[in-house]
Amino acid sequence: MTKTKDVYTVNESGELKAPLVCSHRLLLAFLAFLGFFLCYAQRNGLSVGIVCMVNPDADNMTLFDSSDTPIIERDIPAACHKHTVQKSRSESQVLFWPKSTRGFILGSFYWGYALTQIVSSVAVNIFGPKQFLAMIICVSSIATLLLPIVSKFGSVFVILLRVVAGAAQGGLWPTIFRFWATWAPASERTTLLSFQSSGPSMGTIVSLILGGLFCGFTFNDSIPFIFRFGWAYFFYLLGGLGIIWSMVWLFFASDTPTTNRHMSENEKEYIQACKAVEKIQDARTKTPWVPMLLSQGFWCILISMVSCDFGLYAIWTVVPEYMNEVLLFSIEENGFLSALPHMGSFIVVMLSGGLADFIIRKKILKRVNTRKLFHGIGTLAPAICLLLISFLNCERRYLAVLLLVIGVALNGFMMSGGYVVNVGDFSGVHSGVVFGICNTISSIGGFCAPYITSLITRHKTAAQWKLAFMLYAVAFLISAIAFSCLARGETEPWARDDVHDEKINYDVDANKELLEIKTAGVVPQNTIA
Repeated sequence: MTKTKDVYTVNESGELKAPLVCSHRLLLAFLAFLGFFLCYAQRNGLSVGIVCMVNPDADNMTLFDSSDTPIIERDIPAACHKHTVQKSRSESQVLFWPKSTRGFILGSFYWGYALTQIVSSVAVNIFGPKQFLAMIICVSSIATLLLPIVSKFGSVFVILLRVVAGAAQGGLWPTIFRFWATWAPASERTTLLSFQSSGPSMGTIVSLILGGLFCGFTFNDSIPFIFRFGWAYFFYLLGGLGIIWSMVWLFFASDTPTTNRHMSENEKEYIQACKAVEKIQDARTKTPWVPMLLSQGFWCILISMVSCDFGLYAIWTVVPEYMNEVLLFSIEENGFLSALPHMGSFIVVMLSGGLADFIIRKKILKRVNTRKLFHGIGTLAPAICLLLISFLNCERRYLAVLLLVIGVALNGFMMSGGYVVNVGDFSGVHSGVVFGICNTISSIGGFCAPYITSLITRHKTAAQWKLAFMLYAVAFLISAIAFSCLARGETEPWARDDVHDEKINYDVDANKELLEIKTAGVVPQNTIA
């Protein structure tokens, strides 16, 4: 069966093909990338912005401690003393938030983030992924937009806004997995999902670099507080772009390909044919909670995600601190150097996403083995690099940065072809629920990793940081072992909709739709493996 022009084709081997370039599904993948880019810039932008906002003298309010605990010598090598020169305070550093308050502010995002993962995975089935994704990014953007305005009135208001932003973004991954469950053909799943999987890296890069640039200018005192400092415009820009993005997404996106107004009929038929071959359940299918929670695929994602994300949250939150306390980089150097690992990750994710689909399409490896290969590279590489970094100090600080760049960059293989994509392989339209539950539990690392690190490195010595980095390496190693043993590559029975098996059939309407597609000739009469 073959259709001409830009229409999909079905060859003798039963493989469905259609051009991805200039397609509407590629446009939606690009928009998803921009959405994730903005969300992660909003999430991580405060970590660099707060340095520009807070007066360093605020820490003097907590320097006097009544305890008799002796001060531990950090044992900085003599060759590194030249790196300890302090910089003068910037005019934009006007807020008096001590270190403990700053810790609450930076961690408050994950309070909301952990609360809404499972709720969002259920709510997206009620509202639909199109409207729900636009809504959560719009709410996060409004909270970001209001942050400079309320910062003058106290840290409590900033904490509340960060909780709201975190709660909104808690639905980000469950929603996008739910969206691609009906939009992404299996042969293109890695390529399409790799777009938004690279968005977090690029958003973090921009928030670290661009945020520092906005900190560099300040207007005179005659300008109102909310427009006086450069860091305020940074938050206004991120929030405003997020609101605009929500409007664009509502215009171009739709819950299913069949209801899209901007998409050609040929592309709709191609996606429908692919989904019929995959036997994916209808979008309205009820969640099979018991089979799902007892399945091997679910536990594979849970263990792999919890352990891997612990290491990632640690890297994301404590690397600037490590560069300051052990490698002795200044604030100006810190922002750019902290962004380098994320630049590497972005490049790897973009390049390796298509590679995974190529390996599967050419039958070089089975889908499950391809996922194991990519996840293994993405977890073992940072584990090895972190172990090597633990033996370095400020005398070899640029080598430590290089290893960090390599480790985080190669972690991009995990994002483009590891557990992140594997969720959609076995869980179908329930991928949002699976990811929501697992991400809720793994987000605990957002609280634990920085706190455990602060306990281990309380005296800021290189030996203590060595122990911390070894802990992160072990977390990545556990993830690699769990995924290699438990990963599943095909749709599991509880997520399938097979018209020939009433025991697995969960939705009559889905069967009717499949039969209509087959009757129309979309799927060839011969059996497709």
